[in-house]
Amino acid sequence: MHRSLILAFLVGALAACGRDAAAPRRDDPAAPRAELVYEGFPSGTSELLRIAADGVAPARMLPAGSVAMDPEPSPDGTRIVFVVAAYDAGTGDIWMVNADGTGLRRLTDDPELDDSPSWSPDGRRIVFRSYRSMRDGELWTLDVEGGALTNLTPAQGSAIIDHRRPAWSPDGTRIAFATNEGGDWGIWTMRADGSDRRQLTNTIDLDAEPAWSPDARFIAFRRSNQAQGSDIMIVPAAGGDAVRLAVPGEQRTPAWHPDGARIAFASQVTLAERPELFTMRPDGGDLQRVTREDGWGGGLNPAWRRTDR
Repeated sequence: MHRSLILAFLVGALAACGRDAAAPRRDDPAAPRAELVYEGFPSGTSELLRIAADGVAPARMLPAGSVAMDPEPSPDGTRIVFVVAAYDAGTGDIWMVNADGTGLRRLTDDPELDDSPSWSPDGRRIVFRSYRSMRDGELWTLDVEGGALTNLTPAQGSAIIDHRRPAWSPDGTRIAFATNEGGDWGIWTMRADGSDRRQLTNTIDLDAEPAWSPDARFIAFRRSNQAQGSDIMIVPAAGGDAVRLAVPGEQRTPAWHPDGARIAFASQVTLAERPELFTMRPDGGDLQRVTREDGWGGGLNPAWRRTDR
């Protein structure tokens, strides 16, 4: 299918979703309200920050100097899981804190690296990547209150297979992730119990960082190659051709607003510059900058936190 036709289909489908009675307009009082939680660098190290979508009033969510990466708010917006890691040493664990900064709690405690947490829609479990097998990057689930752990992608055979950036679908049925299981890095999905693995993208490029649309019909992700750099792409969750959103700079870590009308992401013009946060429509239009050169140190890994629940 020609690229313009594919893009027209995606835009039309997303627009139709926005007209549905279950998805109120953004100016409707019933529309989802959310702020951005992200990884910023005001003191030179990764910290947990929050900011309004229009870039007003960035603020710390933990005491200054507290190291925090990969934030992921719970579906109701009351809790945030994040990573405290020393990636050079290959170590890290997942922590949780209430949205008001209280109740700090360690969720995983392993000598190897645990990272990239994503909540189940009911807020009872997280899925995350772990190297606790000391070989492959595997995807595990954790019962947040009970502590039960389940390995969804146990190592099989002698091949070293890595799995990254799991993302739980909004309907709870599937988990998207990036893996080199097919040879090159692609986007795959599987059932929430680890079965029925399906490959969505299959190119020589590096595809990573999947993010579901709120209606679970589309997945945004990052595609990287030496010729074009990194771009945000969108692919139907049921399978099909991926469409590139033509936005200047090197883009990464897309995150859909709860109403599906915008996608937040990090971008930098050159790899030597500090990444900043932006939002855009799902068709790549109406680009808006969120973070600014105001001493708060740019941003990475944006995630939307519901503020209306």
